[in-house]
Parts: sequence; structure tokens; C-alpha cells
Amino acid sequence: MANEQTPPPASGIGRKVRIVLVISLALNLLVVGVIAGGLLSGRGPGGDGRRVDLSLGPYARALDPHDVDAIRAEMRGRGLDLRRDRRAMIEDTRSFVAALRAAPYDPEKTAEILLRQRGRVAQFQALGQDLVLDRIAQMSAETRAAFADRLEREMGHIGREGGGRDN
Repeated sequence: MANEQTPPPASGIGRKVRIVLVISLALNLLVVGVIAGGLLSGRGPGGDGRRVDLSLGPYARALDPHDVDAIRAEMRGRGLDLRRDRRAMIEDTRSFVAALRAAPYDPEKTAEILLRQRGRVAQFQALGQDLVLDRIAQMSAETRAAFADRLEREMGHIGREGGGRDN
């Protein structure tokens, strides 16, 4: 019996990879959904109908509504098509589900789908960051100071959690 070959016990790596991939997909879809929803509806944090996160959290929330409007217009001017990208994300999600159910399971195909989705999210975020930086560069010293004040208010909870300001 000692000479018999028995398959090694399942390590659970396939299941772990699948769980990580599903969590990654969920986070990607959450980010895209928040961004797309905010841009398409004109709503954003605070419900004022003008703010949009642009994947930059407190930085975008601290912008003046005029700057948010200008950034949104610039995104449209650069051909950003959130509806098309949303449809592509939905199609990729369907492909992802099919890949999860496929027998045999192909982890490379599943990862490829998530990488494609991550690329879309990263492209949107990079454009948002570039446009925010462009807006900041155009601000006067007074406007930048007001932006810094709003940002500091947005980030106020971090200072309290971290034990105060660093000097």
C-alpha cells in the first residue's frame, strides 16, 4: 500500500483565488457604479446635485461646484462614455460569472476579465486625477487656500483619529 500513488490533498487555492477575484470584482463594480451614478445623475456626496466623487474622495468633495462642473464637462469633451463603459463592465461581469461556472475552471481567463475591468476603472480615475490637478494649477492663491480649507474640513476626522495634526 505504501507504493500506491494518492493524489495530494486539495489545497483550497482555487477556492481562495475565486474568493479574492469575486471580492476584487465587487470593489471594481462599486467604484464604477459610484462614479458613473454621480456623473450621469449630477448627484454626488452631500446630495447637492452638483458634486461628483471622481474617485478622489475628499479632494473632489472639497472642490468648488464650478470646478466640478468644469471637470465633468472636460471629461465629456475627452470622449468619456460612461454608458458604453458601464455596458462593457456588465458584459465583463457576465463573462466572469460564466468563467466561474466553467468546467474546467480557467483562472487565467477569470483574471483577464478582472484586469480588463480594473483597467477601465484606473483609466477613469487617472483622468479624474489629471483634471483635478489641472484645475488646482489654474487656481489663484486665494482659491487654493479656500480649497485647502475645505479639504481640511473634509479630512477633519482623520486628524482626530491620528491624534492631531503633524507639525
